[in-house]
Amino acid sequence: MEKIKIRKIYALIALGGFLCFLPSLGLSQPCTATVVGGSSYPSINAAVGVAVFGDTINVSGTCYEVVQILANKSGITLNGGGTATIICQSPPFPPNVCAAAPNMVITGTQIFVNGFNITGGVAGIQIAQGAIATINGNNIYGTQRNGMVVVMNSFATIVNNTIHDTGLNPNDPHTTGIEVNDNSSAWIGVSRPTDTVASPNVIRDNQNGIRVRRSASAVIVGNEITNNTDDGIKVLEGSVADIASNLIDGNGQNGIFVSQGSGVKLADDDTGTAIFNLPNSGTNGDKGLSCSIGGYVDGVLGDLDGLHGAVRISKGCFNSLEK
Repeated sequence: MEKIKIRKIYALIALGGFLCFLPSLGLSQPCTATVVGGSSYPSINAAVGVAVFGDTINVSGTCYEVVQILANKSGITLNGGGTATIICQSPPFPPNVCAAAPNMVITGTQIFVNGFNITGGVAGIQIAQGAIATINGNNIYGTQRNGMVVVMNSFATIVNNTIHDTGLNPNDPHTTGIEVNDNSSAWIGVSRPTDTVASPNVIRDNQNGIRVRRSASAVIVGNEITNNTDDGIKVLEGSVADIASNLIDGNGQNGIFVSQGSGVKLADDDTGTAIFNLPNSGTNGDKGLSCSIGGYVDGVLGDLDGLHGAVRISKGCFNSLEK
């Protein structure tokens, strides 16, 4: 079923890629994508098509397109300068395209996406099929489902982004700011284990803040995960996460929820550098941390709390938390 859905999405993306070559649609600032040291193009896809390893593409204006960075591309940087915008919306796209296609699909490796505003589409950025990407300093919002998805054996470094107000489809009950699943992994808020200062993401006003599931893993350090209507962080279905030094506050349900054979390692005040060593904090609508159905939790809870208490340990959860 999952493969069928992926095929449908890519069929729609192909249509979106064709539409991106439409004229500027009367925009005051039409899309311009310039390969540094080379030519300028009227779409990001056109510039990506000619870019080679080591190229940087500077983008300005508003780009109505579904951006595709395919597996044959490596070592390319997209730079939006903090002002360029990528939009999937109808018009110019048929309504069914943006209801199913992400704004940007990355299947290449060593891809860097910096400084864009990204809105519309089913997701802002999808990193899939063994891709490797760094997503830095973007503003992702107003998507139909997820802000960012890391899926199908891919790896992402996610730093300095604001991901907010996603999941606009009222019929979808499982939306999230950042989704990591299907044997993928992500570093969220830090880039490497030697970091001493976080590069925090702000993940707010989504349904779930971060969800790690289906044998995935994540390092989640130094972020602001606030005011999401469900859980701040969910770890499910045989997944693991290291979670430290985050503000997890004002989420409607639990700060952290772990279940279904998954495990969470919180900060450990005996080892590691400071940023990986500091506990999480914040007060959430239900519990600070909830663990059930074969989950396990370890480390220092710190100031993580909830309106109905700090911790819920249900039958079947292995609890090694320290006070």
